Amino acid sequence: MTWTAHLTPRASITPELERGLRALLQAAYPQWADFWAGTSFWGSEPEWHLWLAGPGGSPMAQLGFGRRAAEVGGQAVMLAGVGGVATHPDWQGRGLGRQLLGELAAVLHTQALTDFAFLQCREEVAPFYERGGFTRVQGPAHYLDPDEDRWVTNAGPTLILPVRRALSDWPPGTVHLRGLPW
Repeated sequence: MTWTAHLTPRASITPELERGLRALLQAAYPQWADFWAGTSFWGSEPEWHLWLAGPGGSPMAQLGFGRRAAEVGGQAVMLAGVGGVATHPDWQGRGLGRQLLGELAAVLHTQALTDFAFLQCREEVAPFYERGGFTRVQGPAHYLDPDEDRWVTNAGPTLILPVRRALSDWPPGTVHLRGLPW
């Protein structure tokens, strides 16, 4: 099956596409279906949605991302934060997620405005991102939690994808996102 990649600026999301993204997120994360009924992102509003559509044009895999200047170990770093990664359960295990991460890497390398892509995830899904080119790094992330409206430090898996800088350029220390997570 052929999956078509779409890169849509957040400002250009139509009501129909927003409904499709929400439906995808509800299917992928049924335990948070009520939350996803009202939005297609958690935390920072993404600058772009990258999504894959099959026949019929509905989103079957998606992620949101946006750029932000952050601080890592006292150094300024331009990050493309990634969030809301989802593949419809009917299509999991068929390479859509791998294609989605490959499309993200291609977009970020073409734009060349980002030092690293960044994400945090649950331990059980970290190997998926590692197979998709991300590398686990040491150091927690410090951000404004959108659910609790307070600053928190999350020691969960932190993964990066080198874009404009090399993996060896990643500074050690806490990642200060200077705002909401993605």
